[in-house]
This record gives sequence, structure tokens and C-alpha cells, in this order.
Amino acid sequence: MIEIKRFWIEGSASLFRTNVKTSIHLVIHLGVKKEGKVFTKNVEVEKEATLPRITPEGVERTLNDILAEIFNPFFSNPY
Repeated sequence: MIEIKRFWIEGSASLFRTNVKTSIHLVIHLGVKKEGKVFTKNVEVEKEATLPRITPEGVERTLNDILAEIFNPFFSNPY
């Protein structure tokens, strides 16, 4: 189960670039039936980037990178 506490992305544009700030706060609960345990991890990530122009594809890429940073290590070793 994943509790989404905060999932936010915002951009502020100037003439030649866009500053993008992404903020994600999740609580991940992973149940391991064989062990009869539930592992919980509280994750907060904030990233800022400067892009030439904000596009849906750029936002998608940024979110995918952040979610990969969160989930890959957790599912590799939830202990």
C-alpha cells in the first residue's frame, strides 16, 4: 500500500527558461506474507530543475526519475 501525502510539481517561467520544483512525500507499506511482517518507509523527495521549456514529456520524465529513485532501492531491499 502507498499513502500519498504530497505529490506536487510546479513551474515558474521566465523569458528563456522554466524553473520546475517537484515535491513528493509517500509512506510505503510492503507486506511480506512468508515472514508475517509489514515494512514501512517514509519517503520525502524534493527536486528542482531548470528546463528550456516545460512540456508534458519533460514533467513525465522528471516524475519517472524521482519515482525510480524511490522505488528501486526500496523493492531491492525493504529491510
